[in-house]
Amino acid sequence: MGDIRLCRARSAHDRGRRRRRERDQVPYPFRSPRERATPMSGHPPLTKVIMDSWRPWELAEAKLTCLANAIRENSEAAERTVDQVPNTSWAGGARSAANARASDQNGWAKKVAAKVDDLQTALNNAAAAIDSSKTAVNGALLGASMQRFLLVSESDPSWKMRYVPKEDDELTPGQIADMEGEMTSFVKGKADELATTASDHAALIQTAVGNLNTIAPPALTLSAQDGRRHGQLAADGWTDEEAAAVGRSLRAAGLSDEQIARLMNGEKLDDVPRGVQEYLHTFYGSVGSDGLFDLKSKFDGMHTPTGDAWSKALGQGLLTLSNENVGANTGYQYLPGWVQDWASNHNSNDGARIRNFDVPLAGLLANSGNVSPGERFGTELIRKAAGGASRSADDSGLIAPEINYGGPRDGHETLTRTYEDTIRTFMDVGTRNHEASAAILTGEYSSGEELADYDRDNMLGYVLKHDWEDGGDAAGGLIDWIRDDGTSGDPAQTALADRAFTGLFDYATTTDGDNNFAGLMNANSSGDAVGKINPHLAQALREASLPYLNILAGGHSEVHGHPGFDPSLDASELQQRTARLFTLIASDNTYGQPTSENPDGTGAGADLYRDILDQTIRNGALAAEDFSSDPDRARSLSTLSANLRALGQAGLYGAEYDLQIDENISAEEKNATGSKIRNIVASASAGLTGVPHPAVIAAGAAGTAASPWLFPAESAGDLDFRPPPGTVGGGSASEDELHLVYGALSATEGIPDIGGKSEAWYGSDGRLKPLAQILSEHNGDTGELLGAMERALGSESSLVASLHAGTSTGDTDGRKHFDPTDPDNYDNMILNGPE
Repeated sequence: MGDIRLCRARSAHDRGRRRRRERDQVPYPFRSPRERATPMSGHPPLTKVIMDSWRPWELAEAKLTCLANAIRENSEAAERTVDQVPNTSWAGGARSAANARASDQNGWAKKVAAKVDDLQTALNNAAAAIDSSKTAVNGALLGASMQRFLLVSESDPSWKMRYVPKEDDELTPGQIADMEGEMTSFVKGKADELATTASDHAALIQTAVGNLNTIAPPALTLSAQDGRRHGQLAADGWTDEEAAAVGRSLRAAGLSDEQIARLMNGEKLDDVPRGVQEYLHTFYGSVGSDGLFDLKSKFDGMHTPTGDAWSKALGQGLLTLSNENVGANTGYQYLPGWVQDWASNHNSNDGARIRNFDVPLAGLLANSGNVSPGERFGTELIRKAAGGASRSADDSGLIAPEINYGGPRDGHETLTRTYEDTIRTFMDVGTRNHEASAAILTGEYSSGEELADYDRDNMLGYVLKHDWEDGGDAAGGLIDWIRDDGTSGDPAQTALADRAFTGLFDYATTTDGDNNFAGLMNANSSGDAVGKINPHLAQALREASLPYLNILAGGHSEVHGHPGFDPSLDASELQQRTARLFTLIASDNTYGQPTSENPDGTGAGADLYRDILDQTIRNGALAAEDFSSDPDRARSLSTLSANLRALGQAGLYGAEYDLQIDENISAEEKNATGSKIRNIVASASAGLTGVPHPAVIAAGAAGTAASPWLFPAESAGDLDFRPPPGTVGGGSASEDELHLVYGALSATEGIPDIGGKSEAWYGSDGRLKPLAQILSEHNGDTGELLGAMERALGSESSLVASLHAGTSTGDTDGRKHFDPTDPDNYDNMILNGPE
């Protein structure tokens, strides 16, 4: 467009306001004049000093009309350039695409020029109106002075006038006061009109600027040349002006919240301007590692919201560049060479790499919002976290794993905090990309390519066994997403979740070779299980398992909507592996202690048992819905439910027996405890009307009070049992039937008529009450309630018969391959695997 210089002459107040808004990249706050409560709302009250500083005629000096004309002329010239290329030398699809692109660009440029004209018009109108109103105020002041009235103070927002009496005036003080009040009111009225005029036109200008910003956002001005020029500024250190220029450009290049959400959802972004992609590529490619980390320090050292925003944009930009789903010019291969070299260095004992790159890069990425890295870069970040965690493993040989995470003058606490913060940040950022998490869990990228130099079992072991300071919250991000993706209904997300869960299940439940399961149940030298060390990880395992409960109990993958998770195992091995998974989940021995993250005060095993009962209810509803078209499915679903309940109990038994093995408890005590556990599971509903939890035992028959279970001395055995709300526990085939029949009843329309007994089961809205509430109102008599609900369904119906038959089969299948109540079976078949 040529060298067009635009002079924006403004008052100091207006220029400062403009700079702040451009710097922070926030929309202009537009409020229409009718919505404005007071003149100049949000600004200091108008005084004569402020009025005198206004030079409205300078607004009209901005030659935006020239700019608009130049935009039109140059865009039309560009389109003509394409038109002038002979068809004989350039034809076909490429020529047609170029013609269309040139036409589109010309049309867009004309729209931009029109908005520039609108802004010039708004400025011209503002200049004329404000100048006229300002003249009126000055005229009022001049007229007042001719009548011997002067302003008390030019900084007074009330514009109070003072009368200067003549020597021969015979006015009384009261008369003078009245005259001063009238003149003050007159002058103040003119000043208020000026303030209102200025406010109205400021809003119109803001609207015009906003319209221009919408059609031509700052991101469209970015280019590869800008990125290279900004990156090269690092060579001589960052001045304030240089850092600010880069910060503003990085903010302009940032993704919107909506784009970030789509990116985390696995979508491809095709609405990121090419100039943004090229800017990020050339900026990060030319700034160098030292320049990048120095700029981060420069932004952080400002200690202002603006500096924080620029620092955040710096981290977000690198992640955006790494993500292959952003446009067509991003991805791992577009990252700077030094980043790729760092990512491919998997030596977790490389002190120079840790000090010079791991620590400052983690600091950069820690303030990056929710932007997701690309699959490859995310995978490498997780590998760095796992490698860092390996330094604390019992077999690492390192007495102080935090060494190398700071300088020689840093104390132990500082080094430890930096070590934990660094690996936690890499884990947190890397797992934002679910494909990266799946790659870590399976050892393969989504393309099928294997991760280079990667031992899946070792790396996952480092992650799960590490004693994370946050209880495994960030590390849980590696797997907890599987639940949401697996139940999303989106085929691509479901397939990704299935692939990830397949890898997780294969790793965590195998006893072959080094026996991963035994390693997870004895994750440190004290024999602690991963759930005890990292309760958040146990909950993440539980959440990841929920979409697959029916399949884990023996259901067909295709039938239950997860063809990607199809364990090719015989019934015996599937039972044992599922019991191992549930044991890992139940190893979160919080023993009923409530926390802010876990207000119910129940461990992951008890929560899983509740989930199993909820799944049983859903299975009952599915059985009723599909019975007319698929009567055999009712029996299949009830069989799975009963088997699933038995496997859930096996997890609770297994977690406790593993604790007893760790504590070398005698066989007699094991057997005695096993007897007590059987009492708990059998009598949980009648005695506690809640889910059985490893923190309690039932001493005797159903209905007796709970007392502390046999636990190691460190256990919180004296804590009150806190059953999860909203469900009833189950410990027998009849409990399975109750949940199944309740679920089937929930799928039927209307209130069945069985002599008025069923009306109490429904709320005022006509919906079936929660089962726990119905049982409580029924005085806890499970057998009577089950019989009544069966009559409501039709006790002689084929549906009820199928549910009965399936429950009986499942109850038998649940213990066909091993008895979970036998501690020797846990030791020989679950912990160490069958011979």
